[in-house]
Amino acid sequence: MVTPLEDVERLFNAVKNLRNERRKMQKLSQRALHANGPKASQKANVDLNWQAFHINKIEHLVHAVAVDCGFADLREPNHYKPYSVKLTGFHEYEVVPEKPRDLRLPSVALT
Repeated sequence: MVTPLEDVERLFNAVKNLRNERRKMQKLSQRALHANGPKASQKANVDLNWQAFHINKIEHLVHAVAVDCGFADLREPNHYKPYSVKLTGFHEYEVVPEKPRDLRLPSVALT
């Protein structure tokens, strides 16, 4: 089976984005390590949490696109279920992992 070029380009862009975000994570980690004072340290840790949250979402996307391209296998159904994340004590976020094309629900035609 030949993978469509659009899927390969989508995978390439997703992996490139993941690489760039991980580089940002390294910079934020260095900044957190050298933070002066409690407020600077707290801000750096919050920034790291947000970045890790963002990277996790991109990793789900990369996996889904890799499955679409035929480069990866499907994971267990639990991997694609929504879950919640608490980044701060006040806010809870619902994460809906990206699903491969074969697992997405078919679109319903409105009549």
